[in-house]
Amino acid sequence: MASLYLPSSTEKLWSMLTPATTATILIVATIGFVFLNRRKDDFPHANPPDTLSFKIKKQIEFFQNGLETLKSSRERFAGKPFRLLTNVGDVLVLPPHYAHSIRNEEGLSFSKSIVKDFHGDVPGFDPFMFPDHEAQILQNVVKKQLTKYLNTVTEPLSAEATFAINLIYGESPEWKEIPLQDSVLNLVARLSSRIFLGEELCRNEDWLTITKDYTVDSFKAAVKLTVVPQIFKTLMSYVFEECKIVYAHRQRAREIIQPVIDKRLALRQKSQRENQPIPKFNDAIEWAEEEKKGASYDAADFQLSLSMAAIHTTTDLISTTMILLAQEPAIIEELREEMVRVLKAEGWQKSALFNMKLLDSTIKEAQRIKPIEPLGMRRIAIKDVTLEDGVVIRKGQKTVVDGYRMQDPSIHANPGKFDIHRFLRIRETPGGSNKAQLVSSTPDNPTAFGHGKHACPGRFFAANETKIALCHLLLKYDWEVAPGSTVKPLIIGITHNIDPESKLRYRRRKEEINLESLEFN
Repeated sequence: MASLYLPSSTEKLWSMLTPATTATILIVATIGFVFLNRRKDDFPHANPPDTLSFKIKKQIEFFQNGLETLKSSRERFAGKPFRLLTNVGDVLVLPPHYAHSIRNEEGLSFSKSIVKDFHGDVPGFDPFMFPDHEAQILQNVVKKQLTKYLNTVTEPLSAEATFAINLIYGESPEWKEIPLQDSVLNLVARLSSRIFLGEELCRNEDWLTITKDYTVDSFKAAVKLTVVPQIFKTLMSYVFEECKIVYAHRQRAREIIQPVIDKRLALRQKSQRENQPIPKFNDAIEWAEEEKKGASYDAADFQLSLSMAAIHTTTDLISTTMILLAQEPAIIEELREEMVRVLKAEGWQKSALFNMKLLDSTIKEAQRIKPIEPLGMRRIAIKDVTLEDGVVIRKGQKTVVDGYRMQDPSIHANPGKFDIHRFLRIRETPGGSNKAQLVSSTPDNPTAFGHGKHACPGRFFAANETKIALCHLLLKYDWEVAPGSTVKPLIIGITHNIDPESKLRYRRRKEEINLESLEFN
C-alpha cells in the first residue's frame, strides 16, 4: 500500500506543516530522536541522519527527490542491501533477487508493517489495524469468500458499471473534459461497494463519499504523522486537523453501517422466533460474520479497510491504463476489436475476461510502466531473521524489495515504451503463460501484487473489476488527452501518483456490441 492520494504538489504538502505544527513536531521528535534512535547499524545507509534537524531535513528532502535518491543509492551499493531514510522512516532496501528468498519468511510481517506505516494504533486510523486482526478476517474474506464469489461477480459489476459510467460520463456525443483520477475514483468506489455491500448500500451517496474521503484523507494525515515518534503519535493526532478529519470520517462510517447490522440482527432474531429460515446476505458484511471465528471486530472499520484496499490499487491501475491509452488513441481500436470478438462469442461468461489476452497484457504493461512505487513487498521484522546468504535482518527493521527489474533493459527491451503486446508475446513463449498474466505473482515484479504468501489475495477480483470497467469505458467512449493537460505522474518521495490535474477528453460513441444484453453464465 502506497501513498496514492497525496496533495497535488510538494508545495501543498509543505503547506500542511504550519509553523505551530512544525514547532510541535520538532519538540516531540527531539525527544524521540534522543531516546529511540539508538540501533546497531548493520547495513550501509544511503542518507544517514547525523542529528535531529538533519533527520527531519532528510525526510523532507526525500519527499522532494526520493526517486533520485533511490536511483543513486541503487547504483552506489550495486546489488547489496542498504538502508534508506524515507517518508515512512528507515527502511532496508533489498535488491530484486531477494524477492524469492523472503517471499514466505514468517519472521517478516506484511500486516504489522501496514499497521506501523499507517499508524493503525492511532484513533481514527483503526481500519489500518485490520490486516493484523487476530482472526485474519480481512484476509479470509478476500481469499475464501470473495474468491468463491468471483464466478458470479461479472453480472453485478457490469450492471453497476452501466449505471455508474452513465452517471459520471453521460451520453453526450460532444467532446468533454474530466479530471481523470476523480472520475475513476468515483467509478471504482461504486463498483467495489456493489460487491462488498450489495444493492442496499452501494448507491448510498453518504457511504460512497465516506469511502472515497477516508481513503484520500487518511493517506494525507498519515503523511503528517510520519515524522512524529511513535510514542507521541496518538497525542499529536488530537492536534493535527487532518487527523481530526479522519476520525470524523470513521465515526460517520459507523453511523451508516451499524443500522444495517442492527436490522439484519433483528431479522435473524425474528426468523428464529417464528421458526422461519434465517435470511442470508451474499455480501462482505455477511462474509465477515462468517469469518470472525468468535472474535470481536468493528464492522465499519472492516468495510473501510476492505474498501481502501480495493479502491486504492484499482483506481490507480485503471487511471494509469487510461492515461497511457489516451496518449495513443489509435491502439484503442485493437483492444476494442478483441473485446467485441470475445464478447460476441462468449458473452459475459467467466472465460471471457480470461480470453481478453491483449487487454490483460495492456493493463500489466501499464502497471510495469508506472507502478504505484518502485519498492514492493513491504515488511517489518518481528524477530531477528537470517536469510539464505547470511544477511541478518534485526527485529523491528522495515524492509522492502527493489522492483527495478520491471525497468531493466536486459529483461524488457526498450523499457520506456508503452507496448501493449509486450506481455502477450511473453505469454505465448514456452513457460511464459504463468508469469505474464496480470494476476501472476513473480519475483520480477514485486511492486505490482507482491510475491509469495503475502501476494495480494484480492488481485483476481481487481483484475476482473478493471477489465469490466475498461470494456465499458473503451467501447462506449472515445478518449484523448485534454489540450494542455499533464500526462506525467506526480512523484512525491518514491510514490508515482496520477496527477490530480490530469484531464482526459471523451465523447460518447456507438458501441459495436450491447454490453447490457449479453448473457451471464
